[in-house]
Amino acid sequence: MRRIIALIGLSLLLSACSGLGGEPPIVATLPMNPAQPTFDPTVLAQIHAEVTPNAATPVGTPEGTPVAAVPEEALGTVSGQVTNATEGASLPPDLEIELHSVDRAFNDTVLKTKADAEGKFVFQNVPIRADRSYFAAAVVDGRYFASDPVIGNPAAPSLDLPFKIYERTADPSVLRVAMVMTQVTPEEGALYVVQIIRFENTSDRIFSTDERFGEDSYASVRVQLPEGALLLGFATEESRFQVENGVITDSLPVYPNTRHVVHFRYLLPYQPSGTRIALPLPYRVEGTLTLLVNPPSLNVVARAGDQPLTLQTTRDMNGVVYANYALNAQLPQATLDYTLSGDLAMPSPAAAAEVSSTVQPLALALIVGGVLMIGVGLALLVRGRKAPVTVTGVESDEQERLIAALAALDERYKQGKLSKSAYTRQRDSLKAQLAKLMGRK
Repeated sequence: MRRIIALIGLSLLLSACSGLGGEPPIVATLPMNPAQPTFDPTVLAQIHAEVTPNAATPVGTPEGTPVAAVPEEALGTVSGQVTNATEGASLPPDLEIELHSVDRAFNDTVLKTKADAEGKFVFQNVPIRADRSYFAAAVVDGRYFASDPVIGNPAAPSLDLPFKIYERTADPSVLRVAMVMTQVTPEEGALYVVQIIRFENTSDRIFSTDERFGEDSYASVRVQLPEGALLLGFATEESRFQVENGVITDSLPVYPNTRHVVHFRYLLPYQPSGTRIALPLPYRVEGTLTLLVNPPSLNVVARAGDQPLTLQTTRDMNGVVYANYALNAQLPQATLDYTLSGDLAMPSPAAAAEVSSTVQPLALALIVGGVLMIGVGLALLVRGRKAPVTVTGVESDEQERLIAALAALDERYKQGKLSKSAYTRQRDSLKAQLAKLMGRK
């Protein structure tokens, strides 16, 4: 069944935020902007609950004055302007525009029309409701472009939904890595690693290659996992990514003037004599590289290319102390090469409980200074996305690796080397990956 996935780009300020799903608390408080994460129905429900007006109250109305109720529905006009933001490029002829109306249950109603030669479009007699969000979208060269979503207001049923489209490039020189955050925490004789990589597109074209990714998507940026890493998952919908031979391929184009984030976590077996975390970055690196290590007593050698990350300070978060290494890098490309050695002390039970607490998923959230914000930017339309297609031989190898990892995990738990919470979390992740690979999910 074809699905539509969209990011509702509306800012909400919520309080009492904790960290991100199952991740250590320092990650939870790092300021960062999301990529266009895929839509979750609860986002729309939260938006409606916070901002949907129940009645029209004119400014200056004395307290106690009866207020006119907002009608449940009104017919209105939705219009907009499509602009090709690539210098010297024109709009494609007969560009089809889709108007999406999405309710709280994520039921989507779609209307279609054609833009005129100047890119203007109009939808007449559209039912406008306060319990629905509206955005316009178009498909150009197999890639999706959309307006910011707007919540309907029957008291003012005219909506303006302009948006931009871009030409495409597959030249990786338009990309730069603006931030890499790596957080390392001990977990039952292994390293639990969270990595967040932020890409930026410095051109006026979207970055997307010709390499097919499933039925109607294309490969964009790639990330190589360290050797021996056991991928536990992503912060956004996993169907966005394909993983083969330890290489993560993203299908989301990198749009100009946005921050494109790849956020993932994995386990890495630890050897006290030295464990290496290597992250090749075949893109320009122009930004801050941060490595947070717990326990801070570990010996750390951290480099980006030939430049060292230096110890800045230690950070105490909920009783868990991290050594903070950083580098403001300006490199044509680089491999982040971190080697950790020494005794791997486990955090205290209270700190461990804090680290593994269940919290808001990053697919919905942006943490800035302890404040949760849902999105800022465009609504991304993705239709008909299916599970990534992999080569049969690679698929077979990956299946054997996952089965072996499950068996090894069970054995470690039977030997008392894993806590029940760590065992359950890792086993659930492995089973989900195996089910997806075998086509049962």
